[in-house]
Amino acid sequence: MTTVTARRFDVVFLDAGGVLVTPHPDLIARRFAQLGVEVDVALQVAAHYHGVLAIDRVEAEPEVFDDYHAAYARHLGVADHLLADVGRALDELWKAGGLWTAPLPGAAEGLAAIAATGTPIVVVSNADGTVAELLTGTGLLQVGPGPGVEVAAIVDSGVVGVAKPDPRIFELALELAGTTPDRALHVGDAYQYDVRGARAAGVHPVLVDPFDLRSSVDCDRVRQLAEVADLVA
Repeated sequence: MTTVTARRFDVVFLDAGGVLVTPHPDLIARRFAQLGVEVDVALQVAAHYHGVLAIDRVEAEPEVFDDYHAAYARHLGVADHLLADVGRALDELWKAGGLWTAPLPGAAEGLAAIAATGTPIVVVSNADGTVAELLTGTGLLQVGPGPGVEVAAIVDSGVVGVAKPDPRIFELALELAGTTPDRALHVGDAYQYDVRGARAAGVHPVLVDPFDLRSSVDCDRVRQLAEVADLVA
C-alpha cells in the first residue's frame, strides 16, 4: 500500500529582485566609471543584500532607495564623500529601467527545483511595470511554455497599482493562483516588504539570505532558491 503525503503549499510566490535577479554589474560599473569611481563588480551581489538590509533597518517605504543606495555603494568600496553623487547616479539607473537583468547564481537551478515539485510559481514583485519583460529576457522564466521555467503569472506592482508590504498585492496573487493564504509561500529578500507583506496577507514568508546577514529574523531563511523546493515538496 502506498501512502500519499499531501503537499503543504499550493503555490510559491517569488520576489524578483534579490531572489531571481540583481542589478546588472556591467551597467553599474559603466555608470560609476563616468563618475571616476572604480568598483569591484564581484562584490555587486553581496552589495545588493547589504542595501536591502539598510532598507529593513529604516523600514523604508516602497520605492524609497536612499538607504539602499548608500549601503550598496559603501559595500562596493565607494568613499563617503562620493556617496551623494553615486546615490544620484544609482537613482537615475533605477528610474531609467532595464537594470535588473543579471540572474542570481543558482536562480535557474532553484526555479527548476521548485517547478519539479509540481507546485505552481507566481512572481510577486515591486517593480515598474516591466518585470515580466525583463525576466522573460533573462531566459529564466516566462508565463506559459517557453525556454525558461513556466510560471503561472507575474504580478507587478507597477501594473496592479499596489506594492508590498501592502497585503493587497498578495491577495491579487492568491486570486490568480486560486488558493488560500495558508496554502501559499512567499520568498523574498526584504523583511520590510516581503516578510511583513506576506504575513499581513496570511502567507508563509521565507527570506533569502545568502550571506547570513539575518540570523536574528523570526522567519524561515534560505541561502539559495533551491532550498525552497524542500519546503514545498
